[in-house]
Amino acid sequence: MNYSSKNVLNQTVLSKALFSIFLGFGVVQASAQTSQSNDNDVPSTTLDTIYLTANQLYYVDPSEDNDYYSANVATVGTKIPASLENIPQSVSVITQKKMDDLNVETLDKLAKRTAGLRVLQNDDGRSSIYARGYEYDQFSVDGLPAPMASINGTLPNLVAFDRVEVLKGASGLFNSSSEMGGVVNLVRKRGKADGKNTLQASVFDPKGFDITADMQGALSNDDSVTGRAIVQHKQQISDVVDNAGGDENTNTTFYSSLDKKFGENDDRIGVGYLYQKRNITPNNGLPTAQGLTLLGLPNDDFYGAKWNDFNNESHDVFVDSLYQLPSKGIVSAGIRYSDRKTDYNYAFAGSALDNNRQFTATGLGAVIKEDALSADINLSQPFLTRGGQSEFVVGADYKDFNRHTKQARFAHRERMTVQGLNNLTHTDYINSPQSRITDENNTLKETALYAKLGYKVSKPLTVIVGGRLNHYDITSRTVKNITSTSNATKDDNKAIGYGAVVYEFNPNVNGYFSYTEVFKPQYATNRQNEILDPRKGEQYEMGVKGFWQGNQHLSDITGRASIYRLNDENAAATTVNNDTVALGERQMQGFELEANGTVGKHIQLSAGYAYLDSTIKQKGNEDGIFLLMPKHTANLWGTYTYQLQRPLTIGLGVNYVGEFESSQGVKADNYSTWDAMISYPFTDKLKGQLNLYNLFDEDYYARVGGANTFNIPGDGREVKVSLTYEF
Repeated sequence: MNYSSKNVLNQTVLSKALFSIFLGFGVVQASAQTSQSNDNDVPSTTLDTIYLTANQLYYVDPSEDNDYYSANVATVGTKIPASLENIPQSVSVITQKKMDDLNVETLDKLAKRTAGLRVLQNDDGRSSIYARGYEYDQFSVDGLPAPMASINGTLPNLVAFDRVEVLKGASGLFNSSSEMGGVVNLVRKRGKADGKNTLQASVFDPKGFDITADMQGALSNDDSVTGRAIVQHKQQISDVVDNAGGDENTNTTFYSSLDKKFGENDDRIGVGYLYQKRNITPNNGLPTAQGLTLLGLPNDDFYGAKWNDFNNESHDVFVDSLYQLPSKGIVSAGIRYSDRKTDYNYAFAGSALDNNRQFTATGLGAVIKEDALSADINLSQPFLTRGGQSEFVVGADYKDFNRHTKQARFAHRERMTVQGLNNLTHTDYINSPQSRITDENNTLKETALYAKLGYKVSKPLTVIVGGRLNHYDITSRTVKNITSTSNATKDDNKAIGYGAVVYEFNPNVNGYFSYTEVFKPQYATNRQNEILDPRKGEQYEMGVKGFWQGNQHLSDITGRASIYRLNDENAAATTVNNDTVALGERQMQGFELEANGTVGKHIQLSAGYAYLDSTIKQKGNEDGIFLLMPKHTANLWGTYTYQLQRPLTIGLGVNYVGEFESSQGVKADNYSTWDAMISYPFTDKLKGQLNLYNLFDEDYYARVGGANTFNIPGDGREVKVSLTYEF
């Protein structure tokens, strides 16, 4: 079952027998017995049995407990689970069933196949994810954020998460200073007393394999303490890198959780730990020929040294709790601590190819240490008004992000061929006296109070107002080539507002309009060594959302259509006098369509389309990135299940990206890639699955950059065969 505020029962006058309604499985039988008054017999009467069912207030079932693509509940854009039609912003939920069918391991691979998202491809786990023209530079786990950066390789693997919730657009109310692209929230898997234990093994072409073990169960006699442990290890070559003698890529995840439930309300406290480690031979793509002409495809040349090396290791620790008050309000609290370390040392093309197909090379090395602490406590309280169930949320959050980056850039002066670059003599760039060194320490601390009121004015109309008061403290210290040092600090208060209306046209369709403010502190400094004012923005969005649920889940469909306009000011920009000031101004606008669900007994469907139009009103330093955002993107994925002796499932999908170009004028054509899958359970315990990515082996550029690098061909056809055993 999924929670919807439309059908939550909040009648405190019900007897204790009705309390099971709030546990989500209430079944109450009412009967009248024979009564007597003044010795006058009254004939006995038995009423029909009445069955009442509802979910526990503010509870959402894990998506791994069902086989649906549709999910009408999310926690992103709110604090406690709410139905999608009551969240007046664009939200996509990718369920466990869809992730299993796609059988992808990392967030960037999933984002390529998600409506409204744009991925600037790099090595697996090192890509950049965008929505509405802005990069997601944080990802949250159960609502608690930490930084996410492609160059640091801190995009998460998916094996530890039950579902992925993506909010597109400004999200300042509950998510502190946030990028205007929105929020990615991943919901952790938790142990169940009767949960499935699984082993999965996969083999790949290009050559590789992965192994996953997922174990869970009760750790107490009364099932109130549950635990879960998941481990996954993947190794795979890149054909291009392998041909040059480079090492294969490895990716390891370990996750564990422990949860304790209390009482009838399922109050709980939980802890979790997540470890991820990546070892990659980086491939920065191809240079261009003279005149910024892209090289023809297919191209199996590796423009890097075979000793190229990238390593990332991260640790995340989670503590959270949930407590239901006698008033049916929920107090939720959580803390997340992240510790990451990244080091890399690699060479790539430093210029375009000349007529002899020769070029110079550039070397890059770095050591990056990053830690992040985030905490949140909030109260969500429902109450009855004339129009129905209303709600208010009050809370406070805190975050402390620290990053120390020591980076080296090295210019190889001699011209060379691609074979010469492959066999380049190893250089430790970070320790080379010929490197240009930059050493940066950046710290951002924030404390905030927030509140939201959702008031049911009438049965169909809900008015939502909210606000957030932030205090932030930002510090930036930069050392260049040992001799030039700059230190800058800034602290300030910032208040932002939020407002929306939601109107129920009928029990299945809501319309909405929302206004959202957002701000983002930036580390850039001007010539006077003063940190620039934060970027600020506002978004106007309106749309319709629907949820249609048929009998026995034969037709569970969620859908939305939305249009928006997003304004962004104060982006760092360089003046003609080579100063840096906060004057960049942009406007993004577009519309999006999305639908997910079950159609009849046999079909699962996920589809989406996004149109984006960007206007640069005043140029900023990073405005070239908007050229890489195509106007049109679309995704379609569906499965059909044939009921043979056992259910045979076949899946097919297409991902479309319109034409785009880089700020340096390198242009790429539009492209479409097709994916397919087939799965079959050989027994009740053993299932096989075949996935084909880029089914027709399409040659295309997934990303373009400059004359020397980031012109990255899309992945060729990949075959993945998996066996999953349940015990």
